[in-house]
Amino acid sequence: MKGKSPPNALTGHLAVALLAAIFVGASAMARAETNLVRVATQFGLAYLPLVVMEHDHLWEKQAESRGMKVRVEYTRLGGGAGLNDALLSDSVELVAGGIAPMLLLWDRTLSSVKVIGISALNVSPIDILTNKPDAKSLADFTAEDRIAVPAIKTSIQAIVLMAAAEKTFGPGGGNRLDTLTVTMQHPDALTALMTRSSQITGYVSSSPFQEIALKRPGILKLTDSVAVFGGPTTLSVVYAKRRFATDNPVVMEAFYAAVREAVAMTGSQRGTAIDEYLEVTREKTDRTLIEEILARPDFKFGIQPVGTLPVAQLMHHFGLLRQTPASWKEYFADPLHSGQGS
Repeated sequence: MKGKSPPNALTGHLAVALLAAIFVGASAMARAETNLVRVATQFGLAYLPLVVMEHDHLWEKQAESRGMKVRVEYTRLGGGAGLNDALLSDSVELVAGGIAPMLLLWDRTLSSVKVIGISALNVSPIDILTNKPDAKSLADFTAEDRIAVPAIKTSIQAIVLMAAAEKTFGPGGGNRLDTLTVTMQHPDALTALMTRSSQITGYVSSSPFQEIALKRPGILKLTDSVAVFGGPTTLSVVYAKRRFATDNPVVMEAFYAAVREAVAMTGSQRGTAIDEYLEVTREKTDRTLIEEILARPDFKFGIQPVGTLPVAQLMHHFGLLRQTPASWKEYFADPLHSGQGS
């Protein structure tokens, strides 16, 4: 009949149309992934892999090798509270901070945006320091003293202090030093402790600030996170809203490749990694000291979480978490689940 295509021709047209639709749909899905990632981090050597990623544009290069153009912007904020505010307000897509602020957001967003851990970064001790010459324990702090932490109640340093207080003062004593704690960024807290120019007589620290302090006469370590948690613990993590991870699979695949590359570099090309750290952060930390820290067996980098479940359980015990996770896999992303996390 005139005006009608033969059946085979019609089938061919439909096939072409279907293939075109699939191609357009696939292209649209690829375009749906973000081409800008904003990352907020904190200060300190615990974030060295991210500094290497920033300096060498590793995330961008890994994305490009997968056919995507991604621009990554890094900023540094002072504490967990600021990081969490930035993430919740969509000012950034990823944050790198302590395990404690990540767990707080995971707990509070379970029924909304669902914040999860994307990757661990660093396992290292957190020292509780003092400049009080005769201090032997936390019990020697008085109402006249002030103890600096990056963020009250929300930083991993604050949780270490609470755990140490409960060990010192007994059950229910975790909040005993709350009235003495003040919020200060690490560089400022270090200066205040060493110069004795304020009421700051205690400081819950991290590397390299704690090692710098301990080289100054009169600065003492009272205890550390390994003692109060009963073992090594992941200090720093990367976290995000779950939808960012699920909506950007190629970008996240590139992230994991980049962070693994950066972690490997901290071991195989340590000197270069230190150069990049000093260049990016503009810290004045002695290079020899950084080399000493990175060579220590208790200072490690890796994407698998270590000892985080006891921290989560302690935070629930202190009333900071409503949920009691039974496994670390509840608050870390699926790509980590096949590894040996804890």
